[in-house]
Amino acid sequence: MSGTRDQTIDFFRGVAILLVVLFHFTARLPSSALNISEDAPLPVFFGWVGVYFFFIISGYCIFMTLERSASVSQFLARRFSRIYPAFVAAVLLLFLFGVVFHVPSVPEANFHEVEPGPLDVVLNLFFVGELGEWVDGAFWSIAVEVKFYALVALLAGFFPDRGRFGRLFGIMAIVTGLVWIGSTLLSGSGSITPQSLLKFLTIAPYLSFFAVGLLGWQYEQGRPGTGRLLAANLVLSTVIVWVEASPFGPQGWAPATICALVYLGLALLFVRFIRGGAISAIPGVTWSVAQIGLLSFSWYLIHENIGISMLATLDRYLPAQVALWIVIASTFIMAVVFANLFEWRFRKPVEAAAMALLGRLRRLMAPVLPKPAP
Repeated sequence: MSGTRDQTIDFFRGVAILLVVLFHFTARLPSSALNISEDAPLPVFFGWVGVYFFFIISGYCIFMTLERSASVSQFLARRFSRIYPAFVAAVLLLFLFGVVFHVPSVPEANFHEVEPGPLDVVLNLFFVGELGEWVDGAFWSIAVEVKFYALVALLAGFFPDRGRFGRLFGIMAIVTGLVWIGSTLLSGSGSITPQSLLKFLTIAPYLSFFAVGLLGWQYEQGRPGTGRLLAANLVLSTVIVWVEASPFGPQGWAPATICALVYLGLALLFVRFIRGGAISAIPGVTWSVAQIGLLSFSWYLIHENIGISMLATLDRYLPAQVALWIVIASTFIMAVVFANLFEWRFRKPVEAAAMALLGRLRRLMAPVLPKPAP
C-alpha cells in the first residue's frame, strides 16, 4: 500500500469495522426480528472475526505506545484518554436512546434480552457490564481491551526489559488459550461455566490475538526470539476462532471453518505488513477504507443498537437492501459527529488529568510498591 504505515493500520481498522458492522446488520439477528419478509441481504456471518482483528491491531499499537511512553503512568493515561471519554458518552447516549426508542429484544439470539437500568449504566462505566446488562452488546470487547491495558501496565512495571516482557506475554497467551480451549470442549459454553469465567476474569481466549499484534511489533523492531512465538499464537488464535464459531453446534463445521479462514487471511495480511511486504492498493477504495478506519472506534461504539432499531423500522417500508445501506450510511455519519463531539475533543485534557492523578497515586503508594525485576 502506498502512503505511511499509519495509513496501513487505519486501513486494517477500516476492514475490521466494516466486517463487524455488516455482521451486526446482516447476520446478528434472524430476518424476522428485523421485519424482513423477502430478499434479505446476504448474511456476513463471518464478520464477527473483525473484532479479533481489532485485537491484533490493538496489541501492535499498544506495545508501540508503551515503548514510546516515558513511563507506565503515561501509557495508562494515554490509553484512558483514548477510550474513556467516548465510552462514557456512548453508554449514556445509548441508554437514553433505549429509553426513547424501541430496540428489538431477541432472546433466542441473546440480544437485548433485558432492558438495562441505571445500575447497569454504572456497571458499564466501570467496564463490568457482565455483572448486569451491557447497554450495548458490542461493549464487551471494550472491557476486554481495558483488561488488556491493565495487564500490559502490570507486566511492564515488573519487567522493564521489553524483550523479556514480550516473550512472557506470548507464552502466557499460549498457556491460557490452551486451558480455555480445553475447558470449552469439556464443559461447553454458558453464562456460568469454567470457560465463561476464564473469559471474564483472565480474558484467556483473547490473549493470543493481542500477542500476535504485540509480538508483531517486536518482530518488526528486530527483537530476537519472537518469530516462533508469533507463529504459535497465530495458529492458536485461529483454532480459538474455530472453537468460538461452535463447529459442533447445529450449524456444523463448515461455517466455523470459513470464519477461521477469514480470520487467518486477515492475520496473514498483518504478518505481511510487519515483515515489510507491500499491501496492494486499490485506487480510491484503499484510501476510503483507511478514512473509515480513523472513525472505527466511534462507529463501533454507537452503531449496533441504533442501527438495529433503524433496520427494524425501515424494513417495514423499504426493500431490505435499501434499508441496509441507509442504516450503514446513517450510523457512519453519526460516528463522524460523535467522534468530533466526544472522542477527539477531550483526549488531551483527560490525558493531562489522568497523568496528574496517577502521579499522585504513585507518590502515595511508593513505599509499598514492589521493585521491578532486574
